[in-house]
Amino acid sequence: MRNYKSFIVFIFLFNSYLLSQKPYRGAEYRTINEFLYGRFEVKMKTATGSGVVSSFFTIDDYWAEGQSSTENWREIDFEAIGNISNAIQTNIITAYETHHEEMIYTPFYPYSDFHVYVFEWTPQSIKFFVDGQLVRENYDDYVSTLNTGQKIMMNIWQPIWESWVGAFDASILPVYAYYDWVKYYSYNPGEGAYGSFNNFSFEWEDNFDSFNDQIWQKATHTWSANNAQFVQQNAVLQDGYLILCLTDNMTYGYSGEELSLTKNNNRNEEFKFTIAPNPFNSNFAFEVPKNFRDKPVEIIFYTIKGVEVLRKKNFFLGDKIKVDFAGANLSSGLYLLNVKIGIENFYFKVTYLR
Repeated sequence: MRNYKSFIVFIFLFNSYLLSQKPYRGAEYRTINEFLYGRFEVKMKTATGSGVVSSFFTIDDYWAEGQSSTENWREIDFEAIGNISNAIQTNIITAYETHHEEMIYTPFYPYSDFHVYVFEWTPQSIKFFVDGQLVRENYDDYVSTLNTGQKIMMNIWQPIWESWVGAFDASILPVYAYYDWVKYYSYNPGEGAYGSFNNFSFEWEDNFDSFNDQIWQKATHTWSANNAQFVQQNAVLQDGYLILCLTDNMTYGYSGEELSLTKNNNRNEEFKFTIAPNPFNSNFAFEVPKNFRDKPVEIIFYTIKGVEVLRKKNFFLGDKIKVDFAGANLSSGLYLLNVKIGIENFYFKVTYLR
């Protein structure tokens, strides 16, 4: 017990020293309790900027229990790397900080709008989903070594490793990561109602309308590879969102735009876009809501794997816009369609028949 108390005092003093040395202030939201297996969901809009990382992940918080060896490291990550605009990094970290990374390229910019990120963790597998699409699954032997409870966390920070995240320019500050909601489902094989094979049971959801001190804590620590100190003032609840802020060391909190007018759960349905015909072979047309008429539009096609294959620009004329694909060198198949209208982004699945 004496050694444990000495270790805690050492960590406190070391963090106090680091705080005085850090040039930036970040934020971390973390659960009080740990969860062993389950389905973990978040709807988030990531931060942008070279040298910045924003995230949704789980981790065995072993250092808080007085353990210091990386032998105990267990972690499952979604991480947005600010200098990579069209991807999200997934990672599974096992004993001795062994990384199993995979970059998932997306048909959108994760920082431009909200998207749903999910991972399912069972004793046999870990699966990652983006907007309902399975993007990675692992059944490797190392998955079974993740057998201790982990806390759910979200953070924004500034790593020291330029080779990973790019060079950082403090003139971009402040930058923000936005979280609409988090959901947790317990692993209940054969008896659940959600997720893969209905193996998961809904337990709770937080919409961030207020701070729930029965679920969450706001972190106040840092570490040697992080140029930012986590402070509670930079984990902000506003307009029904959790906003994690990265600021300089003289500034705290959120100073961005009001978000309440943009919060909705189904933008395509709300704005009543229709695409016809779908499938199509030479052209299709949009029926456009009144509030988007006569605005510039850009249409980008991606393969299911997130590779851009076609980009077109046009303008709305009245209540419809026709997109002509005559002569386009596309193969028949399913595509992801990104429609950009001004600063708004909308996403659809369409089938092209050559």
